[in-house]
Amino acid sequence: MRVKVHPTAVLEGEITLEDGVEIGPYSYLSGDIVVGEGTKIDAYVRIDGRVRIGRNNRIHHSVSIGQPPQDVSYGGEETEVIIGDDNVIREFVTVHRATGEGSKTVIGSGTYLMAYVHVAHNCVIGDGVIVANAAQFAGHVVVERRAFVSGVLGVHQWARVGELAMVGGMTRLSRDAPPYFMTVGYDPLVVGLNLVGLRRAGFTKEEIGILKEAYDTLYRSPLPVDEALESLMERYPNNPHIKHLYDFFKSTRRGVIMKSPAKGAT
Repeated sequence: MRVKVHPTAVLEGEITLEDGVEIGPYSYLSGDIVVGEGTKIDAYVRIDGRVRIGRNNRIHHSVSIGQPPQDVSYGGEETEVIIGDDNVIREFVTVHRATGEGSKTVIGSGTYLMAYVHVAHNCVIGDGVIVANAAQFAGHVVVERRAFVSGVLGVHQWARVGELAMVGGMTRLSRDAPPYFMTVGYDPLVVGLNLVGLRRAGFTKEEIGILKEAYDTLYRSPLPVDEALESLMERYPNNPHIKHLYDFFKSTRRGVIMKSPAKGAT
């Protein structure tokens, strides 16, 4: 295999293209950039600054990666974008570099970002995440592994989407969407387990049953959140999914959504 760079593409700076990389017409790469083996970059893609892109990514036309953040505190400090392997990044996606000396905006491996998704400064998108069209992530958002984020929605800065969560279209996330559950609505509700996602991830009936009990304890019982979490940990001290739920709730910065059809606002 060899590198293929279209004659109309422009490469400036310290550009490293590994075996099998393809760069399409009128793309512009400028900065300290590494593109991993087998990655294909379509036409009119712009990549700037310090960017590390892994292997076998498919970056469609008109994507922008590594532009300075839309953050008034950014002062030109050295930051970067890191993108893993086997990702699909569709048309007009924007991924901005981080704010804060040495900081990173990170996209994991095996993700699928659909058209017009915006990943702002200092975001961390985990492995296997799927994000539908026109979802907009503000700065410092974290999306944990294998979450599914539907389209045309906004996520507030510092908010999180938990592992294997499902977030419905046009949802407004100003607080954290918890792992394993479905969150929907402009005034969001947590409406039950993400059963499709859990089954696709290979969860057993027993594991799903424990998470159903966790949902009922957190969202249908009269227990305050802290007591509900402690109760779950007492019942399932060695269950990794209960432990992850516990840690997720305890580490929240903006608060976890605690409104459900059964429990109402809390």
